[in-house]
Amino acid sequence: MTFLILFLLFTVVPAVELWALIEIGRVVGGWETTLYVVGIGVLGAWLGKRAGLAVLRELFESLREQKPPADKLVEGALVVVGSVLLITPGVLTDLTGILLFIPPFRRWLAPRVKQAALAWATKRGVQVGAAGPGPRARQREQVEKKVFSHPRPP
Repeated sequence: MTFLILFLLFTVVPAVELWALIEIGRVVGGWETTLYVVGIGVLGAWLGKRAGLAVLRELFESLREQKPPADKLVEGALVVVGSVLLITPGVLTDLTGILLFIPPFRRWLAPRVKQAALAWATKRGVQVGAAGPGPRARQREQVEKKVFSHPRPP
């Protein structure tokens, strides 16, 4: 399954993108198509910075309110992916990248991406999240018990 996904992403999608850009170039002209590709790339970089900072502000706000930051972190990753897709030449990647910059769509998609990533990790035996205190915390607890459990000399 992974091979098929990688094949589609790295072979079929670029081929379709190239074909679409050639067809657009035939209709509107080569210079106009080149200007479109460069303009969308610049727009992707600018939107990535702007939307990325907005998501960071929301992330810090949710941390101040002591809410779990997972959805905001996924939203931040989606902004980065959207920016990369806009910078990458192509029509399909541009449409997908623009979708990732629409906040309601991104907020709808983030929990689904998070669940898919958790399911993928769990299926492969990767432990995600805190399962209790780590080894250093346990070691510190043992030392504290030893130190504070003995009565103090007079």
